[in-house]
Amino acid sequence: MTTWGGKLDSVDEEQLRQQLRTETDSKAVKRLTSALLYRQGKSPAEIEKLLGFPEQTVYDWLDTVAERDLTALGDLPRPGQSTRLTEDQWTELTATLAASPSEADYDEPAWTPALVRDYIVEAFNVEYSLAHMYRVMKRAGLSYQTARPRHYKADPAEQRRWRGEFKKSGRR
Repeated sequence: MTTWGGKLDSVDEEQLRQQLRTETDSKAVKRLTSALLYRQGKSPAEIEKLLGFPEQTVYDWLDTVAERDLTALGDLPRPGQSTRLTEDQWTELTATLAASPSEADYDEPAWTPALVRDYIVEAFNVEYSLAHMYRVMKRAGLSYQTARPRHYKADPAEQRRWRGEFKKSGRR
C-alpha cells in the first residue's frame, strides 16, 4: 500500500508495530500510533479526527519518527537554566544556612528569603529574585515558616508588667 504523502517511506510498518508493542513512554506511543496510521494511508487531517491531536502536531510527530531511531521517540531532555552558583558555592551556602544567621554576622533570629538573598549577593555576587529564594531555601532543607509563641524581640519583663496593668472590660 502506498502511504499518504510519502513522509515515512523509509520507515518499516512492521518495525513501528513492534516498537509500539514494547514502548512505555506515552509521547512515543502517540507518535508511533500516528506514524502507523499514516503508513496505513491515513492523512494527518484524518489522524486528527481519529485521535484528536491537532493536524500540525501530527505533522511534527511524523517528522520526529522520520528523523529519529524508533527506540528514541520520547521527548528529549530539556535542560533548565544553568545554576548561577557553583557546586562549591552551593556547599558553602548550605553550610551557612544550616547555622544561625548570627554566625554569618546578621542580627536576625532566623533565615528569611530576603536575608538569604542578601547573603548570596554579598557572599557570591549573584542575584536571584526573592521568589526564587523560597526554592533555594527548600532545596537547602530550610523551612521559611516558623511558629513563635511570642515575638523574638519582646521583653518578657515588659510583657508581665503590661498583663498586670491590663483590665478586662467584662463585655463580650
